[in-house]
Amino acid sequence: MKASNRVLFIGRKNDFWSKKIFYYLKKKFKNVEVFYSSKYFEKAPKKIKNWKGDYILSFRSYLILSKKTINNAKEAAINFHPGPPEYRGIGCLNYAMYNGENKYGVTAHLMSQKIDNGKILKVQRFRIKKEMNLDAALKLTHKKLYEITINFIDKILSGKVRKKLISNYSMKYEWSKSIKSLKDLNDFYEIKKNISAIDLFKKIRATYTKKFKPYVIIHNKKFIFDDEK
Repeated sequence: MKASNRVLFIGRKNDFWSKKIFYYLKKKFKNVEVFYSSKYFEKAPKKIKNWKGDYILSFRSYLILSKKTINNAKEAAINFHPGPPEYRGIGCLNYAMYNGENKYGVTAHLMSQKIDNGKILKVQRFRIKKEMNLDAALKLTHKKLYEITINFIDKILSGKVRKKLISNYSMKYEWSKSIKSLKDLNDFYEIKKNISAIDLFKKIRATYTKKFKPYVIIHNKKFIFDDEK
């Protein structure tokens, strides 16, 4: 029997894990609405602004919801962040790999108007192997993010995630004070001409994917690095 809670799921367009979560929600709840965001700084459509129900679940979404919309979730509005509390904002995994982290994580937290700022409900840690490139690490991160999302959906079904119970969640995690923007990430992708050999290797590992690649600027011309080896 399906649960009667009304759920709004906000995922990412053309994302395998977002679609899988939505299908899972449809199996478990009678009333599920979905919106797939597709670009940074996208404005929430009218149907999102006016939505009212029990839970908002946000997975890899570009949308930043207003306080009014967040408050329209009677029980909880939860975001699933593809990084641990030490890495906030955009490009978390890029910076973690550049810093040589061998452990990474994903975070479930209450939503607020500020990015990666609400009360942390759970952090799931996992290992990044030295031989992993960025594409492999991203794939693993999104899989772990899917797992923590499903875990919370099951907790909602069991009645363990409700407004009056959330205050019982551990407060042992705190967000980093530093937060990275899209501009920060774009600047990070630039390879400086005087970079050392060690830092060049670190930068390539932290930025090179099939879709996105680092670059160098010479005489105001941008050259894309297109050889991982």
